[in-house]
Amino acid sequence: MDAIILAAGKGERLRPLTVNRPKPLLPIAGKPILQHIVEKIENYVDNIYIVVKYNKDKIIEYFREHPKITFLEQGEIDGTGEAVLTAKDYVDDEFLVINGDIAFEDDLKDIFKYKYVIALKEVNNPKDYGVVELDNNNFIVDIEEKPEHPKSNLINAGIYKLDKKIFEILEKINISKRGEKELTDAIKILIKEEKVKGYILNGYWNDIGKPWDLLDANKYFLTKIKREIKGEIGENVVIKGNVIVEEGAIIRENSVIYGPAIIKRGCVVGPLAYIREYTVLMENVFVGNSSEIKSSIIMKNSKIPHLSYVGDSIVGENCNFGCNTITANLRFDNKPVKVNIKGKRVESVRKLGVIMGDNVKTGIQVSFMPGVKIGNNCWIGASCLIDRDIEDNTFVYKKDELIFKKLL
Repeated sequence: MDAIILAAGKGERLRPLTVNRPKPLLPIAGKPILQHIVEKIENYVDNIYIVVKYNKDKIIEYFREHPKITFLEQGEIDGTGEAVLTAKDYVDDEFLVINGDIAFEDDLKDIFKYKYVIALKEVNNPKDYGVVELDNNNFIVDIEEKPEHPKSNLINAGIYKLDKKIFEILEKINISKRGEKELTDAIKILIKEEKVKGYILNGYWNDIGKPWDLLDANKYFLTKIKREIKGEIGENVVIKGNVIVEEGAIIRENSVIYGPAIIKRGCVVGPLAYIREYTVLMENVFVGNSSEIKSSIIMKNSKIPHLSYVGDSIVGENCNFGCNTITANLRFDNKPVKVNIKGKRVESVRKLGVIMGDNVKTGIQVSFMPGVKIGNNCWIGASCLIDRDIEDNTFVYKKDELIFKKLL
């Protein structure tokens, strides 16, 4: 049994986080989405074929040493169907197909009992997905993409067990209106010709399509970690709950950490820093004197030196916050924070801070309103209140007139 993982997409709804990295490498609980998937299946399959395209070199570099992984590059045609076709000449007669941008908890060993299987998940908002209708024996009758009036709450979870018949179907189907070869179009034909079992997932599942999905998955998988303190701990440090402090991390005097949280190697925290629940500091992050981080992901090499607050946010790599940089994360009216996603204003969750790309610098006393997105390589001058999104490579500053008078 082999597996195909689809990791070629651009992840446009997650920009600016996906400008410099492919979506499957975004971190959840301290490791990439894709690593979580590989760890779920590596003991059940002989070979793992990862289909790459966008920012492919970073995926290849990350998994280069894995003995079971082979990388296949998708061609000019986009779409999940074309991605699966890329592996046609490599896989066994039967194989798994898994979307490379989902976070899931279930063990998949029971999925091997059936010839054709699609994993399903019950959700509250089925009309945002491919909705599945089952018969009395849990075989799939139909799949309808994003219906206005869903026939069930069960949706296609992006995990399949198939055989080489799917390649024959994919080669015959037309390109969709989106200009892509869609796996779902082939699956619709397959369920008319074969019995396809609907395998309902019971554990956590999330399709990481928007920034708050990443924070939600990060929060959930942090609840599964165990306490492990290997780094250097200074005097009067308080660490409560399940916290991982990796070897090579330093927690300086009088800092407080509440778990679940992960502090990765090379990080320096404190003195007098406050790391709250559901926070991950990736490698070489610095959180300084009297700064507070809560329910956030801070990516590699970023610095939040002193007197700053970061809540419910995602901060990219190599960012540097000036003193007293503040991220607001809650509206006055307690309504869901609105975020711009691919040109549309959409509701997210009740608490959401800033979504920040890489290489951003802020001056002193910069404040961000809830849900703003800051592009890569931006500079934000002192005393600015940022209440709207900022595009990549932008310098934002405020020009106040100073009045000088001689004292008599």
